[in-house]
Order: sequence, then C-alpha cells, then structure tokens
Amino acid sequence: MNKDDICYGLEHWERLEMDVESVIESVLEDACVKPGEGFDAMADQIDWPIKILAFKRRDIGGEACAKTIANTAIEDALEMLDEEYCDPDGDNTESTDAMESAALAFGRAVVADYVSWTCEPNGNVIEYTREEAKRDSKTTPTR
Repeated sequence: MNKDDICYGLEHWERLEMDVESVIESVLEDACVKPGEGFDAMADQIDWPIKILAFKRRDIGGEACAKTIANTAIEDALEMLDEEYCDPDGDNTESTDAMESAALAFGRAVVADYVSWTCEPNGNVIEYTREEAKRDSKTTPTR
C-alpha cells in the first residue's frame, strides 16, 4: 500500500481494485449466469456504460491529527507514571515544553508514514462502454 495509490470501483462496491481492467473483469464475472458464457451473454446483463469511480487513500487529518496523537501520548504517559510514582494526594504532573515538542514530532512522524486503508472518491469518473470492454476482453486473459 502506498499513500498515492489510486484504486477503482463501482459506487456501491465495498472492495476496490488497483486498475480499471480488474473492475471490468469483476463486473463481467458477476454478470455470468452459466459457466462458459461468452462476452455477449454476460454483457447483456449489464447496464452500459459502466461508471467506474477513482478513489484515493483517505486523509487522516494532517497537523490536527498529529496534535491529537501528541496530546494523547503525553496524557497517557504522564497518567501511567503518576499512577505509579506520583504523590497520591498531590497534583498531576504537567507536561513540559520538551515533552510537548517531542510528542508533536512523534505525532507528525506517525501522520507522515501512516497509510490509510480506507479510501474516498477523488472526483474522477471513468465511463466504460460495452465496446471498450469487448475490445479489452479479447486482449486480456481471464483469471
């Protein structure tokens, strides 16, 4: 998985494919009624043109997410330490500038390297016609 991946699928699909050809192949397979059916029999079951949506990896929130991660890390770490080492009748430990700076650097690193599994439409729609699918089915071996 890569942050810049573009995936493809139909609007109602829960799974996405890495290329348009795989979407068309899946649509044709789903339209197959009897094993061994030819292209025309499968294509007759489909509403043409097929509208394929392009998807991008979902943005996890940039700097706002990095700050949330930083704050959570500081709160969790200080709470853990205070439970074990702090005066039970005293105040909770406050974070220092050094802690906050390090935690924010950590949060930014997580956001920079994290690749979201979930995707969202990027606005591009590819209309695929029956003729294009027939032409491509002749050049693409089936699975």
